[in-house]
Amino acid sequence: MMAALAFLLECAATAALIGLTVSLLVWPVLLVLRGRALRRVPALRADLAFVLGTLPALASMGVVAAAAAPALAAALGLAADHCLGHGHHVHLCFLHSTHVRPLLAAVGAFSLAVFLFRAGGIVLRVLRMRARLSALESLGTPRPGLFPIVAIPGAPRLCHAAGFVRGRILLSASLEASLSPTELRSALAHEEAHLRRRDPLLGLLLGVAGLFAAPFLARACAAVYQTAAEEACDAEAAATMGDGGLVAGALVKVATLQRKLSNVAADAPAFGALALERRVRLLLDGEARATTARALRVAGAVALAAGLLVLAHTAFLHHAVETALHLLF
Repeated sequence: MMAALAFLLECAATAALIGLTVSLLVWPVLLVLRGRALRRVPALRADLAFVLGTLPALASMGVVAAAAAPALAAALGLAADHCLGHGHHVHLCFLHSTHVRPLLAAVGAFSLAVFLFRAGGIVLRVLRMRARLSALESLGTPRPGLFPIVAIPGAPRLCHAAGFVRGRILLSASLEASLSPTELRSALAHEEAHLRRRDPLLGLLLGVAGLFAAPFLARACAAVYQTAAEEACDAEAAATMGDGGLVAGALVKVATLQRKLSNVAADAPAFGALALERRVRLLLDGEARATTARALRVAGAVALAAGLLVLAHTAFLHHAVETALHLLF
């Protein structure tokens, strides 16, 4: 039992240290993205923000997996006991009784507590949003289509793309009645772009990956991704409508209507609810270009490369982590 607890605390400390180190390394790149960099290609900026936000998680999980692999292999009988002749410094193992150093245990316990607290916050936000959206959908009437529209009666000014897997658009009757046909098509084209890009799912994955990153980086990556994703969907809607001015007009109209009555799905930015002035200027200037989103494929390729690296250098990474913990604590 003590060996398992020591192993857990050592792994938690290792994940936190790797996540913090990678966060500090990618932070300067994110600062560039927060400026005017890649202004004309917001989809690429969103992809880079997503990849940067997931790098700490990929690095942390890869290194911890490599560090734990020898103990797992020994427990399954796939390798010899890696602890023999190995007691001269800190080592990661749940098979043998071991003494965890007080400072290492404190760092591991603190890291684990922070991780669980932040994870609980994400779970509560997702559950709260799902409950709100489910309540709205239960009142609505679905309209068939590639991305179904759920027409919701009542006062909420809502035009919102939802669904991590099953994409649909929630559209309130009050908002629909307040928009002209052209404005409505512009708003729906924007929300359909969100679903084609799979932004609801990517936002969730980015939030989960942020649990392994430093909080300041997780918040900044989420903010950059959200703004860039909105601009990318504006560009796609402008390409669909053939005029960015039409989409800009719809943005201003919806934002004006939403301010008169609070948006029930305020946990997620809806059409017209984020960085309005900057988005309108981009649309009127016609600078932003509609490009294909590749965030999932790029992050998948990075994860595959990290996995292959871990498999190829498991022994080296295992001993490197043990040596680093020994020197630090």
